[in-house]
Amino acid sequence: MTFAEIRAPSRTASFLIFLAGGVGIGAWAASLPSISAELQLDTGTLGLVLLCFAAGAILTMTNVGRLVPRFGTRTLCSVACTGFGLALIVAPHAPSVMSLALVIAFAGASFGTLDVAMNTEAAFLERRVGRHIMSSFHASFSVGNLAGAGICGLILYAGGNVQACLGVTGMSVILFGAAGCWQSEPHMSAHKNPNQGSTRLDPTQRRRLLLVGAIAFLALFAEGALMDWTAVYLVGNAGASESIGAFGFAVFAGMMAIGRMVGDAMANAFGPVRLLRLGSAASAVALAAILGIPTVPIIFLALILCGFGIANVVPALFAAAGRIGGHSAGSAMSLVATLGYAGLLVGPAFIGMLAQATSLSASLWVVFIALLVVALGAHATRPQQPRPTQTDA
Repeated sequence: MTFAEIRAPSRTASFLIFLAGGVGIGAWAASLPSISAELQLDTGTLGLVLLCFAAGAILTMTNVGRLVPRFGTRTLCSVACTGFGLALIVAPHAPSVMSLALVIAFAGASFGTLDVAMNTEAAFLERRVGRHIMSSFHASFSVGNLAGAGICGLILYAGGNVQACLGVTGMSVILFGAAGCWQSEPHMSAHKNPNQGSTRLDPTQRRRLLLVGAIAFLALFAEGALMDWTAVYLVGNAGASESIGAFGFAVFAGMMAIGRMVGDAMANAFGPVRLLRLGSAASAVALAAILGIPTVPIIFLALILCGFGIANVVPALFAAAGRIGGHSAGSAMSLVATLGYAGLLVGPAFIGMLAQATSLSASLWVVFIALLVVALGAHATRPQQPRPTQTDA
């Protein structure tokens, strides 16, 4: 079966749902300074609020896999998009830190559900087509990140407030999610989907998935640290202005989106394992250039390579989880996503604490090491070859 033979509604549905998640995350990240200013949160308190998002996400990620065969990915995506959008709308109206923390925990729980469900559905479509298509869906998520942040930036530039920013983007999450679920195929809502079958993983699958999850932890650790500290490094270590720092982040995020748009073609040309190895190695080389030559032009050139290189690392790992999980893709995705996003959430905070004790430049070398380990561990995602029987010998 070719990609064109998958019904257009199936592709469009997944694109819209990934877009919904991306818009929400992009808007939330762009609105953090405004929310922090309105509630007068110091960096420590803001960090605790962000940990509530992490706690909510991890709590649901560890359990969603068991719900996929029962409720189907369409129902879970619909509920999650609605919950995530509503939480974004309500968050800037929170009267206190405690109430904001509760809303953000709910937002994290909704996003955790959405992430596992939409990636499980993408893995199901990839198995149907028989080749790598995960990157195109993650490209939609990256485009959503840029759109969500861009919408908030335009509203604030026009004199709007954070309530308007998250009101518009929160409603967009709900509408994109609803449109995607409405266009989805019936199998996404089936209570017993033969393609998603049992949630149980055999011991061999679990061992392989734990290894892939460990690699995903390091990959998302690196991605999160780069996304959150790129602008700070440009301003603090290269002497750039705040606007140049923000543009540096935009270059990195934009190249990630471009990389994911062409990621499927590269994966099918080079193979997903080689793409994972080359992408993480290229990002490590680029980061070494950023840390070794802290000048603005060099950093910008390196960010182009770094964003392009890291773009398809996570899609390749999630695709590997779907392949290894087979009919238990929901449980497989739940396990790998939980470990991966733990890295995404831990990475920025760990780099910040290490930078406080040493320096930001020194702490980012930890990210370089993580990327090298991902490159060396890429072989763990290789499809398992069937063992030869005695008659084959």
